[in-house]
Amino acid sequence: MARPRRAAFATLTTLVGCLTWATAGLAAQHFQADDWITECADARVGSGGNCSIMVPFWETTDGGRGSFALVVMIETGNIGIVGSPPPVKAVVRVDRNPSATCHGMRYCIFPAPQALALIKQLANANLILIDVYTAKSQFSFSLSPKGYQAGIAQIRAWGHPLNGD
Repeated sequence: MARPRRAAFATLTTLVGCLTWATAGLAAQHFQADDWITECADARVGSGGNCSIMVPFWETTDGGRGSFALVVMIETGNIGIVGSPPPVKAVVRVDRNPSATCHGMRYCIFPAPQALALIKQLANANLILIDVYTAKSQFSFSLSPKGYQAGIAQIRAWGHPLNGD
């Protein structure tokens, strides 16, 4: 596994751990808008906070049930799609911007340039289209980014710095 890929995998693994802690009630700060969940593991102002924003989505098709989450790690700028069955590929398109594609065996992590472009696009977006491909099925979703935008505003209100601020 190439070094950048290992680092992204480690970051996403950490993210999954953070999400597990949050569901157990251990997150220092938690905010939900629509289906989007914003969490910062460290409540100290100016700490960077280990913040993440995620949205779960699911669908049942002829090929079975798929349950996934789009996860944005605010501090690192990584974006991934995790779920069951495990995605092997995902395509995300924000509004009419060019699509971004990731590939993975258990986690689908977007390359850094595409992830950064997606983060910029989500700030003012109106619609997110996601296609998730698994070994046996394809799932298609459309999501509103309003909860993501509210989550970014909440992170700022908590006093955590954001890249670009």
